Amino acid sequence: MPHVLVVEDDEDVAVPLASLLTTAGFDATVVGRGRDAIAHVGDTDTDMVILDLMLPDMDGIEVCGVLRDGGFDGGLIMVTARGGEGDVVAGLDAGADDYLAKPCSVAELQSRVRSVLRRIHRSYDEPAADAPPARALEVAEHQITFAGREIVNAGREYDVLALLVAHHGRVVTRAALMDEVWGSDWPGSPMVLPTAIGRIRERLGAAGAPDRVENVRGIGYRLSAD
Repeated sequence: MPHVLVVEDDEDVAVPLASLLTTAGFDATVVGRGRDAIAHVGDTDTDMVILDLMLPDMDGIEVCGVLRDGGFDGGLIMVTARGGEGDVVAGLDAGADDYLAKPCSVAELQSRVRSVLRRIHRSYDEPAADAPPARALEVAEHQITFAGREIVNAGREYDVLALLVAHHGRVVTRAALMDEVWGSDWPGSPMVLPTAIGRIRERLGAAGAPDRVENVRGIGYRLSAD
């Protein structure tokens, strides 16, 4: 049973959420302060942290950074009323796997929790020890393949996909992709990125790869396995 830590100081939100997560098959614990969250993660085998940004003692982004710097490699989803793009990018840069703006449905949150746990290969739906290793994209110089099939071999599409592979399971912002692949002073159309993403999706599908490029609305893209 995956252990989920809910970091939320509003009991009217935290207690019903923890109850619903428990009903859905998770072992849920609630704390209301950032320092308590850091201590809890350090003392337990926590699989997932659901983190509010507005805490009474620490900013949630700071809590996220402390957890990641301390070696926490479990899932981390930020849920907050601060849904501005700057807050979203700051949270993702600090190490969050996903970000939900309040109000959000419990069904959507549960779905995001399951998705993140699957991506990081922790205790939720973990394959048996003797199961064959998951198939993965193979990145070589100027070529990305899957099971021996070439997906891309050069150019901007290679650069985009290689960057997404390097951050597999995490959101890469549009600005970061544009800066890394086309440069910050790119004079052409910004549509070059979604065009490249569309072609990459077609190539992944044609190669039978299990990975797909998700569009995280208003932020960027994430490569994850079906």
